[in-house]
Amino acid sequence: MDITPRRIPDPDGIRTARTLPASWYADAAHFARELQAVWRREWLCVGDQLDMPAPGAWKAIVVAGLPVLMVRGREGVLRAFLNVCRHRAAPLCETGDEGHGAALSCPYHAWLYRLDGSLARAHGVGEPEGFDTADFSLKPVGLAMWRRWVFVHADADAAPPDFGPLAAATQGYPVEDMQLVLHEAHERPFNWKVLLENYSENYHTPFVHPEIDTSNTHDYPMVADGLTLYAWDRPLCPTTDAGERMATLLPGEDGWDEIGAAPTSIPYDVGSYLTIWPNLMVNVFPDASLAMWMDPLSANRTVVHRRLYAHPSADAASVDAQIDAHRLVHLQDIDICTAVQRTHDAGVDADGVLATVEERGVWFVHQHVRRALGRDVDTSA
Repeated sequence: MDITPRRIPDPDGIRTARTLPASWYADAAHFARELQAVWRREWLCVGDQLDMPAPGAWKAIVVAGLPVLMVRGREGVLRAFLNVCRHRAAPLCETGDEGHGAALSCPYHAWLYRLDGSLARAHGVGEPEGFDTADFSLKPVGLAMWRRWVFVHADADAAPPDFGPLAAATQGYPVEDMQLVLHEAHERPFNWKVLLENYSENYHTPFVHPEIDTSNTHDYPMVADGLTLYAWDRPLCPTTDAGERMATLLPGEDGWDEIGAAPTSIPYDVGSYLTIWPNLMVNVFPDASLAMWMDPLSANRTVVHRRLYAHPSADAASVDAQIDAHRLVHLQDIDICTAVQRTHDAGVDADGVLATVEERGVWFVHQHVRRALGRDVDTSA
């Protein structure tokens, strides 16, 4: 069997690619442009299904400044609405608030909404000409699921998200069956793209994460299709069936789905890594999974949500090892991302090039940013 790793062609444009200017990471006006061009026009991950309200309950969240009310009807159907009363724009709940009951009452003038978003009563409204409660339901927000994660879109009529064949290539990994073992969110002092770029390359691993460096035994190929970037730990000299598959196949090819059931005994073994534009990052392993998603607060402040999952058969020692390994890697990434942001905040442009193999994921991020902002995909800033 030929186990020579397959060469993946360079993505168009990467050989003349340059880094983005500092202002794209630190300027408030540019951040405002991205909020409209990216965060109001894309499907955004907002959580695990376990984070969503129970039947007959609701939860108020904000994603990239958009106030959203997640509501699950008593029949079990999850819906998403703008958290905005149709009378004078008061929020029905404060961000982070949760509640339950048969209806939601606006705290300002007591307009009452059913859990399906319809207006049940407009308290004291009198007789406005042509007024009909049926015309004043809460404004819906687009809602979708992929694997165990929930997405919203500012446009309720947006086409369902299509993350393509690369996302589908993770079907062999049993992430829905895994148990949540770590749940956290922290505000971090950097632009959202700094972390997305960091996650989407392995160039830094030997220097920032020496504890998990496998550069002598594996390479880290990357392929992109649409909204999804897929990278994986490809063994240079495979010694197992899973290793041979990861060495000789591309994600989604016949036999790839069997990797998700491969034996593994250490954290960061038999790993695949997905960047799903613009805010979800997913690690999948046969015995664990990690999901991170971001909520940008400002040009240089970002909330990073993290969920770590373990296989139901995992014992306490292996779960602890997973938690410790992933926490160490994450904190190392936070430190280097924070340092990079200091340079951006100082207004200093790197005027750098991109590594043509190791930073294909960074190029993936830059292409999507430029496209969202209406710029041609070229080498200029």
